[in-house]
Amino acid sequence: MKLGLFSMPCHPPHRKHADTFDEDLELLVLADQLGFDEAWLGEHYTSTWENIPAPDLTLAQALLKTQRIKLGTG
Repeated sequence: MKLGLFSMPCHPPHRKHADTFDEDLELLVLADQLGFDEAWLGEHYTSTWENIPAPDLTLAQALLKTQRIKLGTG
């Protein structure tokens, strides 16, 4: 069975963007370590709760820290 992850990162508005970016990146690294086959990161910037305006940049950082997981935007 193949496992995948879709994350539409929602964070409380009082959180720093740098902290939430790091947490989202850690989630992708953990998914890779747990053997997930793919991970998708949603693109949202509709409010302060959804502060992912450029998921491709987050995924570019994840590529440096992961080994085999396939990454995409959705």
